[in-house]
Amino acid sequence: MKKILRYISIFSLAVSVMGCESFVDGFEEDPNNPSGKSVDVNNMIQGVMLADALLHEGEMARLTGMWTNQFTGVDRQYVNLNEYRVSAGDFDSPWSTMYYGTIAQARLAKKKARAELNPKVEGVAQVLEAHAAGTAAALFGDVPFSEVTVSETPVFDPQEEVYNSVQVLLDSAITNLELNKGILKAEKDLYYTGNAQNWARVAYTLKARYYLHTGDYAKAEEAALKGISSPEGNMVTPHGEAYYSLNVFYSFGQSERVGYMTAENAFAPLLLDPAQQGTFAKNRNNAKTDETGRFNFYYTGEDGAYDLNYADTTAYGYNQGYSMVTYAETQLIIAEARVRQGNVNGAIDALNARRTALNAIYGRPAVPAVPATPTTPEVPAIPEYKPYQMFTLEDFAIGGIENNGSLSPEQALLMEIMEERYVTFIGNIEAFNDARRTDNLLGIPVKGTANKLPERFLYPQNEVNSNPNTPNPLPDLYEPTALNK
Repeated sequence: MKKILRYISIFSLAVSVMGCESFVDGFEEDPNNPSGKSVDVNNMIQGVMLADALLHEGEMARLTGMWTNQFTGVDRQYVNLNEYRVSAGDFDSPWSTMYYGTIAQARLAKKKARAELNPKVEGVAQVLEAHAAGTAAALFGDVPFSEVTVSETPVFDPQEEVYNSVQVLLDSAITNLELNKGILKAEKDLYYTGNAQNWARVAYTLKARYYLHTGDYAKAEEAALKGISSPEGNMVTPHGEAYYSLNVFYSFGQSERVGYMTAENAFAPLLLDPAQQGTFAKNRNNAKTDETGRFNFYYTGEDGAYDLNYADTTAYGYNQGYSMVTYAETQLIIAEARVRQGNVNGAIDALNARRTALNAIYGRPAVPAVPATPTTPEVPAIPEYKPYQMFTLEDFAIGGIENNGSLSPEQALLMEIMEERYVTFIGNIEAFNDARRTDNLLGIPVKGTANKLPERFLYPQNEVNSNPNTPNPLPDLYEPTALNK
Protein backbone atom coordinates (compact mmCIF):
# COMPACT_ATOMS: atom_id res chain seq x y z
CA MET A 1 0.00 0.00 0.00
CA LYS A 2 1.09 3.53 -0.72
CA LYS A 3 0.95 6.72 1.32
CA ILE A 4 -1.41 8.74 3.52
CA LEU A 5 -1.79 11.92 5.51
CA ARG A 6 -2.95 11.56 9.11
CA TYR A 7 -5.93 13.86 9.32
CA ILE A 8 -8.17 14.32 6.32
CA SER A 9 -11.23 16.50 5.69
CA ILE A 10 -13.92 15.78 3.12
CA PHE A 11 -12.76 18.80 1.12
CA SER A 12 -9.12 17.80 0.92
CA LEU A 13 -9.51 14.01 0.92
CA ALA A 14 -9.54 13.56 -2.85
CA VAL A 15 -6.17 15.27 -3.27
CA SER A 16 -4.49 14.27 -0.02
CA VAL A 17 -5.00 10.54 0.35
CA MET A 18 -1.76 9.90 -1.52
CA GLY A 19 0.32 12.24 0.65
CA CYS A 20 3.79 12.04 2.02
CA GLU A 21 3.73 9.78 5.08
CA SER A 22 4.02 6.02 5.32
CA PHE A 23 0.85 3.97 5.67
CA VAL A 24 2.03 2.82 9.09
CA ASP A 25 3.37 6.18 10.25
CA GLY A 26 1.68 7.38 13.41
CA PHE A 27 1.04 3.93 14.81
CA GLU A 28 4.41 3.81 16.54
CA GLU A 29 3.69 7.04 18.42
CA ASP A 30 2.72 6.97 22.08
CA PRO A 31 -0.72 8.62 22.32
CA ASN A 32 -0.11 9.16 26.06
CA ASN A 33 2.80 11.44 25.26
CA PRO A 34 1.35 14.91 24.54
CA SER A 35 3.14 16.96 21.95
CA GLY A 36 2.53 19.87 19.64
CA LYS A 37 1.30 17.39 17.05
CA SER A 38 -1.36 15.99 19.35
CA VAL A 39 -4.91 16.08 17.94
CA ASP A 40 -8.03 15.82 20.06
CA VAL A 41 -9.62 12.42 19.54
CA ASN A 42 -13.03 14.02 18.91
CA ASN A 43 -11.52 16.03 16.06
CA MET A 44 -9.97 12.85 14.75
CA ILE A 45 -13.25 10.94 14.80
CA GLN A 46 -15.01 13.72 12.91
CA GLY A 47 -12.39 13.38 10.18
CA VAL A 48 -13.07 9.64 9.96
CA MET A 49 -16.81 10.32 9.69
CA LEU A 50 -16.11 12.68 6.79
CA ALA A 51 -13.89 10.18 4.99
CA ASP A 52 -16.44 7.38 5.45
CA ALA A 53 -19.15 9.69 4.12
CA LEU A 54 -17.18 10.50 0.97
CA LEU A 55 -16.35 6.82 0.50
CA HIS A 56 -20.01 5.80 0.41
CA GLU A 57 -21.55 8.83 -1.32
CA GLY A 58 -18.89 9.51 -3.90
CA GLU A 59 -17.34 7.73 -6.85
CA MET A 60 -18.32 4.19 -5.85
CA ALA A 61 -21.99 5.16 -5.44
CA ARG A 62 -22.05 6.69 -8.93
CA LEU A 63 -20.38 3.66 -10.47
CA THR A 64 -22.59 1.08 -8.78
CA GLY A 65 -25.60 3.25 -9.61
CA MET A 66 -24.72 3.02 -13.30
CA TRP A 67 -23.97 -0.70 -13.08
CA THR A 68 -27.35 -1.39 -11.48
CA ASN A 69 -29.04 0.71 -14.19
CA GLN A 70 -30.23 3.48 -11.88
CA PHE A 71 -28.11 6.07 -13.72
CA THR A 72 -26.62 6.34 -17.20
CA GLY A 73 -23.16 7.53 -18.16
CA VAL A 74 -23.54 9.60 -21.33
CA ASP A 75 -20.42 11.72 -21.81
CA ARG A 76 -16.64 11.21 -22.02
CA GLN A 77 -15.20 8.58 -19.70
CA TYR A 78 -18.61 7.98 -18.17
CA VAL A 79 -19.74 6.34 -21.42
CA ASN A 80 -17.08 3.66 -20.85
CA LEU A 81 -17.78 3.34 -17.13
CA ASN A 82 -21.49 2.97 -17.87
CA GLU A 83 -20.81 -0.03 -20.12
CA TYR A 84 -18.36 -1.70 -17.71
CA ARG A 85 -15.30 -0.76 -19.80
CA VAL A 86 -12.97 -0.13 -16.89
CA SER A 87 -9.32 -0.60 -16.01
CA ALA A 88 -7.57 -1.26 -12.72
CA GLY A 89 -6.54 2.40 -12.53
CA ASP A 90 -10.19 3.44 -12.29
CA PHE A 91 -10.29 1.96 -8.78
CA ASP A 92 -7.20 3.66 -7.32
CA SER A 93 -9.17 6.57 -5.88
CA PRO A 94 -11.96 4.56 -4.17
CA TRP A 95 -9.37 2.21 -2.68
CA SER A 96 -7.39 5.16 -1.33
CA THR A 97 -10.48 6.69 0.27
CA MET A 98 -11.40 3.34 1.75
CA TYR A 99 -8.05 2.39 3.23
CA TYR A 100 -5.99 5.53 3.67
CA GLY A 101 -8.82 7.91 4.42
CA THR A 102 -11.12 5.72 6.50
CA ILE A 103 -9.81 2.40 7.84
CA ALA A 104 -6.31 3.63 8.76
CA GLN A 105 -7.66 6.80 10.35
CA ALA A 106 -10.30 4.84 12.27
CA ARG A 107 -7.58 2.61 13.71
CA LEU A 108 -5.51 5.59 14.74
CA ALA A 109 -8.58 7.12 16.42
CA LYS A 110 -9.29 3.81 18.19
CA LYS A 111 -5.78 3.70 19.55
CA LYS A 112 -5.91 7.25 20.84
CA ALA A 113 -9.40 6.82 22.33
CA ARG A 114 -8.31 3.66 24.12
CA ALA A 115 -5.30 5.45 25.58
CA GLU A 116 -7.56 8.27 26.76
CA LEU A 117 -10.05 5.81 28.31
CA ASN A 118 -12.79 7.05 26.00
CA PRO A 119 -14.82 3.99 24.93
CA LYS A 120 -17.57 6.05 23.30
CA VAL A 121 -15.21 7.47 20.68
CA GLU A 122 -13.48 4.11 20.36
CA GLY A 123 -16.86 2.52 19.64
CA VAL A 124 -17.69 5.06 16.94
CA ALA A 125 -14.28 4.51 15.35
CA GLN A 126 -15.00 0.76 15.32
CA VAL A 127 -18.37 1.30 13.64
CA LEU A 128 -16.78 3.45 10.94
CA GLU A 129 -13.95 1.00 10.38
CA ALA A 130 -16.43 -1.87 10.11
CA HIS A 131 -18.56 0.10 7.64
CA ALA A 132 -15.58 0.70 5.35
CA ALA A 133 -14.12 -2.80 5.71
CA GLY A 134 -17.49 -4.46 5.08
CA THR A 135 -17.87 -2.40 1.92
CA ALA A 136 -14.34 -3.34 0.85
CA ALA A 137 -15.04 -7.07 1.27
CA ALA A 138 -18.37 -6.80 -0.53
CA LEU A 139 -16.94 -5.00 -3.57
CA PHE A 140 -13.48 -6.52 -3.95
CA GLY A 141 -13.71 -9.97 -2.30
CA ASP A 142 -10.43 -10.87 -0.56
CA VAL A 143 -8.95 -7.65 0.84
CA PRO A 144 -6.35 -6.49 3.37
CA PHE A 145 -7.66 -6.32 6.91
CA SER A 146 -5.60 -8.09 9.58
CA GLU A 147 -2.30 -6.46 8.57
CA VAL A 148 -3.55 -3.02 7.61
CA THR A 149 -1.46 -0.38 9.46
CA VAL A 150 1.16 -2.96 10.53
CA SER A 151 2.62 -3.78 7.11
CA GLU A 152 3.39 -1.84 3.94
CA THR A 153 2.44 -4.96 1.98
CA PRO A 154 -0.47 -6.46 3.96
CA VAL A 155 -1.84 -9.88 3.13
CA PHE A 156 -5.24 -10.16 1.49
CA ASP A 157 -7.54 -11.90 3.96
CA PRO A 158 -10.25 -14.20 2.56
CA GLN A 159 -13.56 -12.42 2.07
CA GLU A 160 -15.42 -14.58 4.58
CA GLU A 161 -12.74 -13.98 7.23
CA VAL A 162 -13.04 -10.22 6.75
CA TYR A 163 -16.80 -10.42 7.27
CA ASN A 164 -16.21 -12.47 10.43
CA SER A 165 -13.70 -9.90 11.68
CA VAL A 166 -16.13 -7.09 10.95
CA GLN A 167 -18.77 -8.83 13.08
CA VAL A 168 -16.31 -9.10 15.97
CA LEU A 169 -15.41 -5.42 15.52
CA LEU A 170 -19.08 -4.40 15.64
CA ASP A 171 -19.67 -6.50 18.77
CA SER A 172 -16.81 -4.68 20.45
CA ALA A 173 -18.19 -1.34 19.25
CA ILE A 174 -21.58 -2.09 20.80
CA THR A 175 -19.94 -3.01 24.11
CA ASN A 176 -17.97 0.24 24.13
CA LEU A 177 -20.93 2.39 23.14
CA GLU A 178 -23.10 0.96 25.89
CA LEU A 179 -20.57 1.76 28.60
CA ASN A 180 -21.31 4.86 30.65
CA LYS A 181 -17.79 6.19 30.06
CA GLY A 182 -16.10 8.64 27.74
CA ILE A 183 -17.25 11.71 25.87
CA LEU A 184 -18.36 11.93 22.28
CA LYS A 185 -18.65 15.69 21.80
CA ALA A 186 -21.99 16.69 20.31
CA GLU A 187 -20.46 19.32 18.03
CA LYS A 188 -18.00 16.80 16.58
CA ASP A 189 -20.62 14.14 15.83
CA LEU A 190 -22.00 14.70 12.33
CA TYR A 191 -24.88 12.31 12.84
CA TYR A 192 -26.18 11.99 16.41
CA THR A 193 -24.88 14.94 18.50
CA GLY A 194 -23.00 12.56 20.74
CA ASN A 195 -25.78 10.00 21.33
CA ALA A 196 -23.91 6.73 21.75
CA GLN A 197 -27.09 4.62 21.77
CA ASN A 198 -27.89 5.73 18.24
CA TRP A 199 -24.42 4.63 17.16
CA ALA A 200 -25.03 1.24 18.80
CA ARG A 201 -28.21 0.85 16.73
CA VAL A 202 -26.20 1.65 13.59
CA ALA A 203 -23.78 -1.10 14.61
CA TYR A 204 -26.62 -3.61 14.91
CA THR A 205 -28.02 -2.66 11.49
CA LEU A 206 -24.55 -3.05 9.96
CA LYS A 207 -24.26 -6.46 11.61
CA ALA A 208 -27.58 -7.37 9.99
CA ARG A 209 -26.39 -6.05 6.60
CA TYR A 210 -23.28 -8.17 6.63
CA TYR A 211 -25.09 -11.28 7.87
CA LEU A 212 -27.41 -10.79 4.89
CA HIS A 213 -24.36 -10.60 2.62
CA THR A 214 -23.12 -13.93 3.95
CA GLY A 215 -26.54 -15.62 3.86
CA ASP A 216 -27.00 -16.05 7.63
CA TYR A 217 -30.64 -14.99 7.70
CA ALA A 218 -31.40 -15.95 11.29
CA LYS A 219 -28.57 -13.79 12.61
CA ALA A 220 -29.47 -11.00 10.17
CA GLU A 221 -33.00 -10.86 11.59
CA GLU A 222 -31.77 -11.05 15.18
CA ALA A 223 -29.36 -8.15 14.69
CA ALA A 224 -31.82 -6.03 12.70
CA LEU A 225 -34.40 -6.26 15.48
CA LYS A 226 -31.88 -4.36 17.64
CA GLY A 227 -30.98 -1.93 14.86
CA ILE A 228 -32.25 1.49 13.84
CA SER A 229 -35.80 1.56 15.21
CA SER A 230 -37.32 4.64 13.52
CA PRO A 231 -36.58 7.04 10.65
CA GLU A 232 -35.45 9.59 13.25
CA GLY A 233 -32.49 7.31 13.96
CA ASN A 234 -31.23 7.25 10.36
CA MET A 235 -27.53 7.83 9.75
CA VAL A 236 -27.74 10.65 7.20
CA THR A 237 -24.70 12.65 6.13
CA PRO A 238 -25.64 16.35 6.41
CA HIS A 239 -24.93 18.81 3.63
CA GLY A 240 -25.03 22.59 3.39
CA GLU A 241 -24.56 25.58 1.13
CA ALA A 242 -20.78 25.90 1.22
CA TYR A 243 -18.97 24.35 -1.74
CA TYR A 244 -17.08 21.84 0.37
CA SER A 245 -20.26 20.61 2.07
CA LEU A 246 -22.58 20.24 -0.95
CA ASN A 247 -24.41 17.00 -1.62
CA VAL A 248 -21.77 14.99 -3.49
CA PHE A 249 -24.13 14.00 -6.33
CA TYR A 250 -25.11 17.66 -6.76
CA SER A 251 -21.49 18.76 -6.72
CA PHE A 252 -20.58 16.19 -9.38
CA GLY A 253 -23.59 16.67 -11.63
CA GLN A 254 -24.04 20.44 -11.39
CA SER A 255 -20.53 21.77 -10.85
CA GLU A 256 -17.73 19.36 -11.64
CA ARG A 257 -18.95 17.08 -14.46
CA VAL A 258 -22.14 18.60 -15.81
CA GLY A 259 -23.85 16.24 -18.26
CA TYR A 260 -21.57 13.25 -17.67
CA MET A 261 -24.25 11.16 -15.93
CA THR A 262 -28.02 11.23 -16.35
CA ALA A 263 -30.70 8.54 -16.02
CA GLU A 264 -31.58 8.22 -19.71
CA ASN A 265 -33.56 5.02 -20.33
CA ALA A 266 -32.40 3.66 -16.97
CA PHE A 267 -34.25 0.77 -15.36
CA ALA A 268 -35.00 2.45 -12.01
CA PRO A 269 -36.95 5.47 -13.32
CA LEU A 270 -38.87 3.22 -15.69
CA LEU A 271 -39.90 1.14 -12.67
CA LEU A 272 -41.10 4.23 -10.79
CA ASP A 273 -42.52 6.55 -13.43
CA PRO A 274 -46.35 6.46 -13.11
CA ALA A 275 -46.62 7.44 -16.78
CA GLN A 276 -45.06 4.06 -17.67
CA GLN A 277 -47.83 2.05 -16.00
CA GLY A 278 -49.28 -0.22 -18.67
CA THR A 279 -46.31 0.52 -20.96
CA PHE A 280 -43.29 -0.82 -19.10
CA ALA A 281 -44.11 -4.37 -17.99
CA LYS A 282 -42.21 -4.17 -14.71
CA ASN A 283 -43.51 -0.75 -13.68
CA ARG A 284 -44.32 -0.71 -9.94
CA ASN A 285 -47.44 1.46 -10.02
CA ASN A 286 -50.66 -0.45 -9.34
CA ALA A 287 -53.81 -0.26 -7.22
CA LYS A 288 -51.80 -0.40 -3.99
CA THR A 289 -48.66 1.46 -5.01
CA ASP A 290 -48.39 4.95 -6.49
CA GLU A 291 -44.72 5.83 -6.99
CA THR A 292 -45.34 9.42 -8.10
CA GLY A 293 -43.75 10.90 -5.00
CA ARG A 294 -40.67 8.71 -5.04
CA PHE A 295 -40.17 9.16 -8.79
CA ASN A 296 -40.29 12.94 -8.43
CA PHE A 297 -37.88 12.82 -5.50
CA TYR A 298 -35.16 11.04 -7.49
CA TYR A 299 -35.79 11.85 -11.15
CA THR A 300 -37.07 14.36 -13.68
CA GLY A 301 -38.14 13.86 -17.28
CA GLU A 302 -40.42 11.46 -19.11
CA ASP A 303 -40.53 8.70 -21.73
CA GLY A 304 -37.00 7.56 -20.99
CA ALA A 305 -35.45 11.03 -21.19
CA TYR A 306 -34.70 11.00 -17.48
CA ASP A 307 -32.19 12.88 -15.38
CA LEU A 308 -31.33 13.07 -11.70
CA ASN A 309 -33.45 15.61 -9.84
CA TYR A 310 -31.16 18.35 -8.51
CA ALA A 311 -33.93 20.67 -7.31
CA ASP A 312 -34.10 21.80 -3.69
CA THR A 313 -35.63 19.24 -1.28
CA THR A 314 -35.10 16.37 -3.74
CA ALA A 315 -32.64 13.47 -3.55
CA TYR A 316 -29.78 15.37 -5.20
CA GLY A 317 -30.53 18.91 -4.07
CA TYR A 318 -27.45 20.88 -3.02
CA ASN A 319 -28.16 20.56 0.71
CA GLN A 320 -29.98 17.19 0.74
CA GLY A 321 -28.56 14.72 3.25
CA TYR A 322 -27.30 11.34 2.06
CA SER A 323 -28.64 8.18 3.70
CA MET A 324 -25.90 5.83 4.88
CA VAL A 325 -27.60 3.36 7.28
CA THR A 326 -31.34 3.61 7.84
CA TYR A 327 -34.56 2.36 9.36
CA ALA A 328 -35.70 1.47 5.83
CA GLU A 329 -32.75 -0.87 5.36
CA THR A 330 -33.33 -2.37 8.81
CA GLN A 331 -36.97 -3.22 8.06
CA LEU A 332 -36.16 -4.61 4.63
CA ILE A 333 -33.44 -6.83 6.11
CA ILE A 334 -36.03 -8.18 8.55
CA ALA A 335 -38.48 -8.72 5.69
CA GLU A 336 -36.00 -10.56 3.48
CA ALA A 337 -34.55 -12.62 6.32
CA ARG A 338 -38.03 -13.69 7.43
CA VAL A 339 -39.32 -14.72 4.01
CA ARG A 340 -36.14 -16.71 3.38
CA GLN A 341 -36.77 -18.53 6.67
CA GLY A 342 -40.39 -19.25 5.74
CA ASN A 343 -42.02 -16.61 7.96
CA VAL A 344 -44.23 -15.04 5.29
CA ASN A 345 -46.60 -13.15 7.59
CA GLY A 346 -43.69 -11.70 9.58
CA ALA A 347 -42.02 -10.63 6.34
CA ILE A 348 -45.18 -8.82 5.23
CA ASP A 349 -45.33 -7.04 8.59
CA ALA A 350 -41.78 -5.71 8.12
CA LEU A 351 -42.44 -4.73 4.50
CA ASN A 352 -45.58 -2.86 5.60
CA ALA A 353 -43.57 -1.05 8.28
CA ARG A 354 -41.38 0.26 5.47
CA ARG A 355 -44.47 1.28 3.47
CA THR A 356 -45.92 3.11 6.46
CA ALA A 357 -42.71 5.11 6.72
CA LEU A 358 -42.84 5.85 2.98
CA ASN A 359 -46.28 7.37 3.38
CA ALA A 360 -44.83 9.85 5.84
CA ILE A 361 -42.27 10.87 3.20
CA TYR A 362 -44.28 10.87 -0.02
CA GLY A 363 -47.93 11.06 1.06
CA ARG A 364 -49.61 14.30 0.14
CA PRO A 365 -52.94 15.70 1.30
CA ALA A 366 -55.39 17.01 -1.25
CA VAL A 367 -55.19 20.71 -2.05
CA PRO A 368 -58.52 22.20 -3.19
CA ALA A 369 -58.82 24.33 -6.28
CA VAL A 370 -58.69 28.09 -5.91
CA PRO A 371 -61.25 29.85 -8.14
CA ALA A 372 -60.12 32.59 -10.43
CA THR A 373 -60.54 36.20 -9.38
CA PRO A 374 -60.44 39.36 -11.46
CA THR A 375 -56.74 39.64 -10.77
CA THR A 376 -55.57 36.00 -10.39
CA PRO A 377 -55.97 32.88 -12.54
CA GLU A 378 -57.63 29.71 -11.28
CA VAL A 379 -55.34 27.32 -9.39
CA PRO A 380 -56.35 23.72 -10.13
CA ALA A 381 -56.84 21.19 -7.35
CA ILE A 382 -53.97 18.88 -6.45
CA PRO A 383 -55.20 15.36 -5.72
CA GLU A 384 -54.25 13.46 -2.60
CA TYR A 385 -51.89 10.59 -2.96
CA LYS A 386 -50.98 8.09 -0.31
CA PRO A 387 -48.89 5.81 -2.45
CA TYR A 388 -48.50 2.78 -0.28
CA GLN A 389 -51.45 0.73 0.93
CA MET A 390 -50.66 -2.17 3.22
CA PHE A 391 -50.05 -5.61 1.70
CA THR A 392 -51.88 -8.77 2.72
CA LEU A 393 -51.01 -12.39 2.04
CA GLU A 394 -53.60 -12.48 -0.75
CA ASP A 395 -51.61 -9.92 -2.71
CA PHE A 396 -48.84 -12.48 -3.22
CA ALA A 397 -51.03 -15.50 -3.97
CA ILE A 398 -51.48 -16.61 -7.58
CA GLY A 399 -53.80 -14.04 -9.09
CA GLY A 400 -52.85 -11.46 -6.49
CA ILE A 401 -51.72 -7.97 -7.39
CA GLU A 402 -48.03 -8.80 -6.76
CA ASN A 403 -47.94 -12.21 -8.45
CA ASN A 404 -47.80 -12.71 -12.21
CA GLY A 405 -49.23 -16.21 -11.84
CA SER A 406 -45.96 -18.11 -12.21
CA LEU A 407 -44.60 -17.67 -8.67
CA SER A 408 -45.31 -19.17 -5.29
CA PRO A 409 -46.51 -16.68 -2.66
CA GLU A 410 -43.06 -16.82 -1.04
CA GLN A 411 -41.32 -16.13 -4.35
CA ALA A 412 -43.66 -13.26 -5.18
CA LEU A 413 -43.11 -11.71 -1.75
CA LEU A 414 -39.34 -12.06 -2.05
CA MET A 415 -39.46 -10.40 -5.45
CA GLU A 416 -41.41 -7.44 -4.03
CA ILE A 417 -38.99 -7.11 -1.10
CA MET A 418 -35.98 -7.14 -3.40
CA GLU A 419 -37.60 -4.63 -5.73
CA GLU A 420 -38.36 -2.35 -2.79
CA ARG A 421 -34.72 -2.66 -1.70
CA TYR A 422 -33.62 -1.74 -5.22
CA VAL A 423 -35.64 1.49 -5.33
CA THR A 424 -34.81 2.26 -1.69
CA PHE A 425 -31.11 2.02 -2.52
CA ILE A 426 -31.08 4.34 -5.53
CA GLY A 427 -27.59 5.86 -5.46
CA ASN A 428 -26.45 3.48 -2.70
CA ILE A 429 -23.84 0.73 -3.02
CA GLU A 430 -26.19 -1.84 -1.45
CA ALA A 431 -28.19 -2.05 -4.70
CA PHE A 432 -25.09 -3.50 -6.40
CA ASN A 433 -24.45 -5.85 -3.49
CA ASP A 434 -28.03 -7.11 -3.75
CA ALA A 435 -27.83 -7.67 -7.50
CA ARG A 436 -24.74 -9.85 -7.18
CA ARG A 437 -25.72 -11.89 -4.13
CA THR A 438 -29.12 -12.74 -5.70
CA ASP A 439 -27.71 -13.52 -9.15
CA ASN A 440 -29.62 -10.51 -10.51
CA LEU A 441 -32.99 -11.78 -9.31
CA LEU A 442 -34.73 -8.61 -10.56
CA GLY A 443 -33.41 -9.00 -14.08
CA ILE A 444 -31.65 -5.63 -14.16
CA PRO A 445 -30.79 -5.07 -17.83
CA VAL A 446 -27.12 -5.22 -18.75
CA LYS A 447 -25.47 -2.53 -20.86
CA GLY A 448 -23.28 -2.39 -23.93
CA THR A 449 -22.13 -5.72 -25.31
CA ALA A 450 -21.95 -7.51 -21.95
CA ASN A 451 -24.16 -10.51 -21.23
CA LYS A 452 -24.16 -10.13 -17.44
CA LEU A 453 -23.66 -7.53 -14.74
CA PRO A 454 -20.18 -7.00 -13.28
CA GLU A 455 -19.47 -9.15 -10.23
CA ARG A 456 -16.81 -7.09 -8.45
CA PHE A 457 -14.53 -4.09 -8.51
CA LEU A 458 -11.04 -4.63 -9.92
CA TYR A 459 -8.05 -4.49 -7.61
CA PRO A 460 -6.53 -1.01 -8.09
CA GLN A 461 -3.45 -0.57 -10.21
CA ASN A 462 -1.48 1.12 -7.42
CA GLU A 463 -2.03 -1.88 -5.16
CA VAL A 464 -1.14 -4.36 -7.89
CA ASN A 465 2.10 -2.45 -8.53
CA SER A 466 3.15 -2.05 -4.90
CA ASN A 467 1.85 -5.07 -2.99
CA PRO A 468 3.16 -8.54 -3.96
CA ASN A 469 0.36 -10.07 -1.87
CA THR A 470 -2.30 -8.87 -4.31
CA PRO A 471 -4.10 -12.02 -5.59
CA ASN A 472 -2.47 -13.59 -8.62
CA PRO A 473 -3.89 -14.30 -11.15
CA LEU A 474 -6.03 -11.21 -10.86
CA PRO A 475 -9.78 -11.87 -11.03
CA ASP A 476 -11.59 -10.13 -13.84
CA LEU A 477 -14.72 -8.01 -13.60
CA TYR A 478 -17.08 -10.93 -14.14
CA GLU A 479 -15.60 -13.41 -11.65
CA PRO A 480 -17.91 -13.62 -8.61
CA THR A 481 -16.41 -13.05 -5.19
CA ALA A 482 -16.07 -16.16 -3.04
CA LEU A 483 -19.37 -15.70 -1.20
CA ASN A 484 -21.32 -15.05 -4.41
CA LYS A 485 -20.12 -18.14 -6.30
